[in-house]
Amino acid sequence: MIKLFCKLLNLGGYFMNKPYSIGLDIGTNSVGWAVITDDYKVPSKKMKVEGNTDKKYIKKNLLGSFLFEGGETAKETRTKRGQRRRYTRRRNRLLYLQEIFKSEMDKVDSNFFMRLEESFLWPEDKQGSKHPIFGTVKEEVEYHEAFPTIYHLRKELTDSDAKADIRLVYLALAHIIKYRGHFLFEKVDPKNANLKGNFSKFVEVYNEVFDDDKDCSVEVESILGVKTTKSKKIEDILKLYPGLKKADLFAKFISLAVGTSVSFQKEFELENECKLQIPKESFEEDLDGLQGQIPDEFFEVLFAAKALYDSILLSSILTDISGTNAPLSSSMIRRFKEHKEDLEQLKRFFKSHSNYDYNSFFNDNTKPYYAGYIDEKTSQVEFYKAVKKLFEKDHDANWIIDKIDREDFLRKQRTFDNGAIPHQIHLAELKAIIEKQKKYYPFLEKEADRIESILTFRIPYYVGPLSNGHSKFGWVVRKGNEAIKPWNLEEQIDKGETAERFITRMTNRCTYLPSENVLPKHSLLYEKFMVFNELTKIRYVLENNKHFAVDTEMKMKIFEMLFKKNRKVTEKQLLAFFDKEYPDFHITKVMGLDRKKPEFNSSYATYHDLKKIVSQEYLDNPENADAIEDIIHTLTLFEDREIIREKLSVYKDYFTREQLKKLERRHYTGWGKLSKKLICGIRDKQTHKTIMEFLEDDGYSNRNLMQLVTADELSFAKEIKDASSIDTTLSLRELVQEIPGSPAIKKGIHQSLKIVEEIRRIMGYDPENIVIEMAREAQTTAEGERRSRERMKNLEKALGEFEGKVNVSLPKENKLLSNNRLYLYYLQNGKDIYSGADLDINLLSTYDIDHIIPQSFIKDDSLDNIVLTTSEDNRGKLDNVPSPEVVRKMKGYWQQLLKAKLISDRKYNNLTKAERGGLKEEDKKAFIRRQLVETRQITKHVARILDERFNNEKNENGEPIRKVRVITLKSKLVSDFRKKFELYKVREINDFHHAHDAYLNAVVGSLLLKKYPKLESEFVYGAFKKGTTRQIYEKATRRYLFYSNILNFLNGPLEDRVNEDGELIWDNNKDLPNIKKWLYVPQVNVVKKTEVQTVGQNGGLFDNNIVPRTKIKNPEKYVEIKKNKGLGVTKYGGYSGETIAYSVFVVGKRKAKNGKMKTVKEIVGITVRSQEHYEKNKSKYLLSMGFEEINHSLLFEFPKYTLFRMTDGRMRMLASSTELQKANMIYFEEKFVKLLYHAKNISDENSKIHEDYLSEHRNEFLSLFKIIIEFSKKYIIKDKVEQKLVDTVEKEFETASIHQLSESFVNLLEYVNRGPASQFDFLGVVINRENLRYQTVTECLNAIVCFESITGLYETRIDLSKYGES
Repeated sequence: MIKLFCKLLNLGGYFMNKPYSIGLDIGTNSVGWAVITDDYKVPSKKMKVEGNTDKKYIKKNLLGSFLFEGGETAKETRTKRGQRRRYTRRRNRLLYLQEIFKSEMDKVDSNFFMRLEESFLWPEDKQGSKHPIFGTVKEEVEYHEAFPTIYHLRKELTDSDAKADIRLVYLALAHIIKYRGHFLFEKVDPKNANLKGNFSKFVEVYNEVFDDDKDCSVEVESILGVKTTKSKKIEDILKLYPGLKKADLFAKFISLAVGTSVSFQKEFELENECKLQIPKESFEEDLDGLQGQIPDEFFEVLFAAKALYDSILLSSILTDISGTNAPLSSSMIRRFKEHKEDLEQLKRFFKSHSNYDYNSFFNDNTKPYYAGYIDEKTSQVEFYKAVKKLFEKDHDANWIIDKIDREDFLRKQRTFDNGAIPHQIHLAELKAIIEKQKKYYPFLEKEADRIESILTFRIPYYVGPLSNGHSKFGWVVRKGNEAIKPWNLEEQIDKGETAERFITRMTNRCTYLPSENVLPKHSLLYEKFMVFNELTKIRYVLENNKHFAVDTEMKMKIFEMLFKKNRKVTEKQLLAFFDKEYPDFHITKVMGLDRKKPEFNSSYATYHDLKKIVSQEYLDNPENADAIEDIIHTLTLFEDREIIREKLSVYKDYFTREQLKKLERRHYTGWGKLSKKLICGIRDKQTHKTIMEFLEDDGYSNRNLMQLVTADELSFAKEIKDASSIDTTLSLRELVQEIPGSPAIKKGIHQSLKIVEEIRRIMGYDPENIVIEMAREAQTTAEGERRSRERMKNLEKALGEFEGKVNVSLPKENKLLSNNRLYLYYLQNGKDIYSGADLDINLLSTYDIDHIIPQSFIKDDSLDNIVLTTSEDNRGKLDNVPSPEVVRKMKGYWQQLLKAKLISDRKYNNLTKAERGGLKEEDKKAFIRRQLVETRQITKHVARILDERFNNEKNENGEPIRKVRVITLKSKLVSDFRKKFELYKVREINDFHHAHDAYLNAVVGSLLLKKYPKLESEFVYGAFKKGTTRQIYEKATRRYLFYSNILNFLNGPLEDRVNEDGELIWDNNKDLPNIKKWLYVPQVNVVKKTEVQTVGQNGGLFDNNIVPRTKIKNPEKYVEIKKNKGLGVTKYGGYSGETIAYSVFVVGKRKAKNGKMKTVKEIVGITVRSQEHYEKNKSKYLLSMGFEEINHSLLFEFPKYTLFRMTDGRMRMLASSTELQKANMIYFEEKFVKLLYHAKNISDENSKIHEDYLSEHRNEFLSLFKIIIEFSKKYIIKDKVEQKLVDTVEKEFETASIHQLSESFVNLLEYVNRGPASQFDFLGVVINRENLRYQTVTECLNAIVCFESITGLYETRIDLSKYGES
């Protein structure tokens, strides 16, 4: 690829050493950046353009957006990789078996294995006999008559003493080894499913997790082990537990274990529906989806239910198996016979009932009946469902319905249920076959152990991928270089060293101390920390309604008397504790617990687990703390019993053998976010107390973790900063990789650091400030829809519990509750919150949404701080919160709302603040701090890297000399700034908004530093306060900060808009127009990162899954499947297209149709599969494609998103070697941005405001449409689409509602936006994606290709029209 040899133009003059700031807006797939000077202007530079075009210099604004593909969590890649490995290992097992059999097989039939290998081929493509097993028709027919299924063969060889053909022995053993069963159970009796033991274990796990005492000794074998319906089994088990109802949690788990579909949404407190059914093929995926949404211990019950389900299935397989050594095969043969009998009876039924369509049921595989079921296009669940629906009203078909209810109708031998068969069942049959045949084939006795090891061998999970130092996913340490086989793992792999590497790889890093490992989530220390941290927010309320934090003595008592005695501590238990221990206090309620469920989120659960195994005295002895932590660490890190046993053996002198066995069986999952060092390893320099000690005893301050690590008077913040100093010798990529956080956000951080370095290089000196804002990661669910459902659910419950008269009727649709104004109406039970007057639901848009804590103090738009009222005047005369008179009048009603949970404790406290003197100075200070300070740790890590890269010089005291201030701002500040001055943002217009956000970040950050220099320590990284809080917040500054919003000075009088030196820092008449100028300037450097592709749409080397031969119409467009190389796609199917790694511009000669050589130039796609071959020998590869006399100096490589400029001003990005994407960006003047802003937000809670504005400016849509069409004619060039849009506007505009217009014009932006073509709807007309694509790259051959740096400021342009002939 062409390298960018661009040099900085040294202009000197105006910008020489003029102070500047850099603003950054860091997202998961973009980084906005901007440079501003002290007067909020964006400087421009005359940048040199390298290359062969006439354009030598371009003036560019230092403002831009860098776009890139978001960082992946690798889940899809991991799934594909795991699947490939499973198939590879399955094939390898068969190859190992063939290796053992080969010498003996060659004596009988040397072509046997070759015929098996070719068995999938069409007859004409086979090298040997067309018959796959024996090679002759006679032998083949005899085999299939004797053994209709492989299980018939397995049973025969298991039970018969007669000598069998060695080929049959191989086939039976190969089938057993190929489908070897699961490894979930350590010990299994092949003739006993152990229903009683597995049920007992399930109940024990349930009791442990949910702190219950259900009887685990009930007799269930006679219920679960017989053929009957699932509902009958559930009903009979419930009878064993008197009083148990079907809706109870235990009953639901029983239903799950039996195999029915069960909803756990309510029990697991999930926002979305959660139906689980073990027999469904998606069960494991459904469980994966619950990760992080439910406690880890709930999974233990789910896994125990799955084990019980498997046991029930196994029991049904192993029934009536006397007199055979092959219980599994016998069961499968019985299933085969029953299927045959069912089919014959079903066909007779159809012939006697002519009203049913025989052909549709038995021959049409597109329908969910028998043909589709047998061809595996319809699952058993879908087949049963369709058949039941077909026959449900026919009494003659009751026998069919009954068999379906027992899941015993037309069962196939290969079903999803076979996954419940443990490998020990298969192993028993394998051993029996070897035992019967070894006297005829002595090699079987000699190789028995190796054959068994092929079946039983599993690569230990801590070994991971068996790479030989060439995989980025592997960590294995090898002893030798031989191929690893089931019988040589110990000789080839250093298990101990590999396990240590596994530990290092698996352990996460502390959020605050990145060099420290985190504690296990179930560590006793971590759980204790979580308990005491949660206790800091608990407050108890007295009869006089005064509330207090729990003190040190209370905390210790609560921990000892509640958490150590109860697995879960509830509000009820806490109140009972207060009544008993502090009766004179007359405590009426507690605050601070989870609103959804009145109990503590934290628990001391592991203590209760271990108390059942070791003595309480041992657990409570501080001298044993390290040993206990080590044990929990081992039980969290490892699953392998052998390793756990080895690790725990160091405690054999402290615990009995029985205790160690019980410990081995315990397993914990999950890791915390904090390290031992953070919790109890660093001490405050003045008090010498650790964070844990402060949580236990912090006097009246009662601070939580966040408050402790940010407190100015404590040294934790500095200790943490010092402990997490970066290694300046590391590269940017290495530094970013060490930051705790997801790959998605790390990619944005890495790009932003590179942008800062490039800006520094262009400017020639350091910035004065770097202001950063980081986007929170996007939600993966439909947030609005989910929130509406949750709101409806909460309202239904709360209004049902409301003690007074309910004045409202809930809406029929959840989605209506996404409107905050309507939701507040329901939360307030249709009453004015301040006066109690009735509200009219039809007049909601005329009412005020009032902020309880005024916006002059804090910008808090949460539901806890907003109410609906007929007039703000109703709050009373107090200038900050509702007056004492209003509180006295409405308090009783507010208490009713609180009790029903229609308002939260926080909202109630805000409403009643006047009782406690209104807003106090400490409240106001906290509000200011909350608005300013970005508390997310990931942002602090970015600030740390930037701070230490720019400020690495130290003074005589060893403190950094801070020449560059790194400012971290909350995004809300910029959002408030936009709202204050109506600086509208519409993301759908173009990608400028990232740059605009960065620009405004820099503006707001600079403004705050100018206005409040003494607040520098609040938001400048590393700037610790000097002096006391009292000294800092003095006189006018103190009064102003405490009593006004942080940005209110911008609209204030002149004296508010000057700094402490009297210098004017904001002039509305000058600065606001200047800022708007830069928000509407057309020249913004938008760069899309070019990407060399490594995987296709499905995570592999190809763009799609295999296309069957029957669907292939143009064979030349498809790629052969790898294993069938050389065989046509018309016979075996193929891939629809290979993934293009990058494209190459080639100038050379090709033979023309007339046979003469002609100079040509082409853009050739290099696939991921062929990339290595091309790069190894480019000439050879291109010669193989028909090129000759290639000009190697003109081999330009074009990754995806390479930018091309056409002579007419159009720009395109390369999507592949055959397709382009739009690259020009439209922009609008302010009035059209405002119009689109209102259009986009027309359905939000301020819909009336938006509707009024849009109705008044309706005709502006026509002006906007004209601009879009002109842009389309110039840059999009899709004549038919343009005409269709024009015709639609002429036909529909006048009659379209304002809502239709709004939605359609926002959709229309998709048409003109940069990037791939996408389908959109415009005024009822659907514009399909296929009509918008550019499926040729020919025009690029004479275009100018642009290679841009990360900022877009450096650029090289190559005019391809000057090379060769197109």
